[in-house]
Amino acid sequence: MMKQILSKAVGIDLGTTNSAVAVMDRTDTDIVLHRDRHTATTPSCVWKDPRSGELVVGRLAARRVGANPAPIRSVKRLMGRQETVRVTDEDMTPEQVSSLVLAEMKRQIQQDVAAWDTADTSWEVDRAIVTVPAYFDQPAIEATRRAAEKAGLEVLDLLHEPTAAACYHCWSSKTENGTFLVYDLGGGTFDASVVRCTAGAFEVLGISGNNMLGGDNVDTEMARWLQEYLVEDGYALDLDLAGDDEDKIRFAQLKFLAEGVKQALSTQDLFMFRDSGTVRDKDGTPVIIDRMVERAEFEEVARPVVARTIGYCHEVMELAGKVAGISLSDVDQVILAGGSTHMPLVREMVTRELCGPDGARCAEPVYEKVDTIVALGAAIRASAVGGLRSHNPERTVRVSFRGTGATGSTTTVVAGRAEALTADTHLDGGHIRLSTGGYDDEVDLGSDGVFRFTRVPVQAGAESLLSFDLYDRDGDKVMSTARMVTQDDDLGTDGGETSPPILNKAFSLQVNRAGRPHVKELVPAMALLPTSARFSFQHPGSTEQVLFPLYQHRRRVQVIEVPVPASTPRGAEISFDVHIDDKSMITVRGAVGGTEFDARLVQAPPRPEPTRAEIDQLANRFANSVLYLKAGDRAVAEAKWDMTMASLETAWRNHDLVQLEHDLEELEFIIDSLAVVEITLVPPKAEFDAIVTECRELNHRVRQAVVGTAITHDEHELAKSIDVQVDQGERAYRNRDQRAYGEAIEQLYGILRWLDGQYQKTPEGKDNRSEEERVADAAAAVTHLARGEVMRLAESKGRADFAREITEIMRDLAECQRDAGRDPGRTQTRIAQHHRRLKQIRDVLLSGAHDVESLPVEATP
Repeated sequence: MMKQILSKAVGIDLGTTNSAVAVMDRTDTDIVLHRDRHTATTPSCVWKDPRSGELVVGRLAARRVGANPAPIRSVKRLMGRQETVRVTDEDMTPEQVSSLVLAEMKRQIQQDVAAWDTADTSWEVDRAIVTVPAYFDQPAIEATRRAAEKAGLEVLDLLHEPTAAACYHCWSSKTENGTFLVYDLGGGTFDASVVRCTAGAFEVLGISGNNMLGGDNVDTEMARWLQEYLVEDGYALDLDLAGDDEDKIRFAQLKFLAEGVKQALSTQDLFMFRDSGTVRDKDGTPVIIDRMVERAEFEEVARPVVARTIGYCHEVMELAGKVAGISLSDVDQVILAGGSTHMPLVREMVTRELCGPDGARCAEPVYEKVDTIVALGAAIRASAVGGLRSHNPERTVRVSFRGTGATGSTTTVVAGRAEALTADTHLDGGHIRLSTGGYDDEVDLGSDGVFRFTRVPVQAGAESLLSFDLYDRDGDKVMSTARMVTQDDDLGTDGGETSPPILNKAFSLQVNRAGRPHVKELVPAMALLPTSARFSFQHPGSTEQVLFPLYQHRRRVQVIEVPVPASTPRGAEISFDVHIDDKSMITVRGAVGGTEFDARLVQAPPRPEPTRAEIDQLANRFANSVLYLKAGDRAVAEAKWDMTMASLETAWRNHDLVQLEHDLEELEFIIDSLAVVEITLVPPKAEFDAIVTECRELNHRVRQAVVGTAITHDEHELAKSIDVQVDQGERAYRNRDQRAYGEAIEQLYGILRWLDGQYQKTPEGKDNRSEEERVADAAAAVTHLARGEVMRLAESKGRADFAREITEIMRDLAECQRDAGRDPGRTQTRIAQHHRRLKQIRDVLLSGAHDVESLPVEATP
């Protein structure tokens, strides 16, 4: 047989703290997990030796934590961001650092597959399935793909980490049917996913999580606890993490020590914490630690971080309920993944909150190979998707076999594709021959070189060697290769079948509404991929480029640049289609009139560093948003808010800008989920509240004013009438019922007019102004409305037609003030007509008629 070069796709878990790599063995019946003499994982850590310039990856780099220059850790949290990290003396993007980690994973597994080499075959690593958090943003997903390509890998797929964990669980337990809640708490991210397996095929029913929540947060909180203890012990460790680089190193050293405490207390109840001189305080004094730490102390620090994960689990079950009509009681197993699930506190809280009589059907979560379960699942999936690839030594021809080399039947199907890799090799019209144990068959190559053999016999309970000879169109043999097929009646699911990929988080566009930025959903979360969505807007004029910020969740991820020909008239409709493929790649095409264009996608600029005033403003918005929630809903919202705010305050103290930005986005998202009513109902809630206050105050004033007169007034009955409308309005506000909300306001206005009429009948309420003064005051009030709210709305909407009309109305109102004394009656009628017209214009602008909301937020000349 000619020598052949073989390759199998590998599975890589690119983790925040640690990474792992695995591959199915030659028979596709077991998994080869790379292990060094320490563990099966490698620290996702990169350091550059300042003397030699050598880049060091993994365990040796991790040993430099707390040194200067410091190694780069947790770079996964920065993927997809426009940032760089300082690697000793050079700046690198997160993508470049991750590519070094992935290249190390490739090198490691290459050592394992090299052991399969024979005289006729050599093995290489050229393809991979790389896992990503299920809740990753699109830029982070794409950055991971590029990082793998820079590492010399062809990326077959970017698999969600929880799906990989479920895949391994089903394979190892030989489970073909079940519904699973995967709880994946890693070093830097948390994912919760509901995955259903039906006859070995996987379907994702719900995704939730937090890309900045993991064991790293526990380490930070524990480091802060340790810092406070040492300050009390007299050490100068009042650290300035915003402006002092030496203090940043000190805190990194404390965090390194805190991680050791966490690991120790994950396996024992007490830990004798001793350290001599890892840290020197600001006075240069070596910090000596000699203290017993109890697990209960550690868990008190870690509990708020872990508690946040449970809320995301309930969120994902709500989503699965909407998608598939299932609840927590329909879940067969809760599967743990990620190194941070080694903490007993995690397993305790998951068991209490998610398992048992009121939870899933299991008494406790599955706690198995949590450090490597994602890499193992990715390897299973890689084998099914990547199959076996074979090259001839000259690399002029390639044969790719589909699927795995394991079967539960005594006959099998062998399919694949033959490809010519050079121009002078011609396989069109060629054929391929199969031979095994006295069985021979031959098929012609189809279009694109595809072939398929059916009912190929294999030995029961044994390995069968299938030999193949490939012939070109002239009948010359150009390649020989082979594939081993193993028959086993007791195989687990191979992970080869999955439902269509889904969009983990909604995509939204930022547009203008009522003169303010508004995020408008474009593609909903859980949409099947590929998918497309169309968006139309009216050209605002005076620009040849319109910018639409594109959001995922609350993060501005990209900007769509729409080119507009200079000849395009103002108000012309422009539409574009956003297409998201099955790899989450985005393309945008559109048209102006009959002219098509390709819109450009650029990465969104970094968000400015948040200020304390911005945070306080969010807190006020939240307080207003929860006022009208039911008690239970309010308690849930407040719990989410308090936990996220606690994380934000920690990030603020530690000057962790990435965590700070993320937590700020989480707070905004919480408010957005509560404040939909505030955005959509007209008029704003503040106006409703003002009318209610005015009704109640006037009701009381009338009661006082009728004392000593023949006028009767029942303040109590009027108060009940007001309360009825208040109840209806509040309920409509919560339910986003514009019709009922408007009816309540109309009724309140009616009560207000009646009360005003009663008040004017009393001596106190009589209007002593002259008719001329009343007309002049009315004209002034309507002019104030025109110049203020209505004109601002028209300008913000770009409605020049309304702006011109409002200007004309203000001119006539000025004349009305001058004419008040000559013909008060006719002047009053003109003022009333202008008032009604201004209210009509305002209502049109607020309601979004004529595609008003679709005007873009930004335009560039």
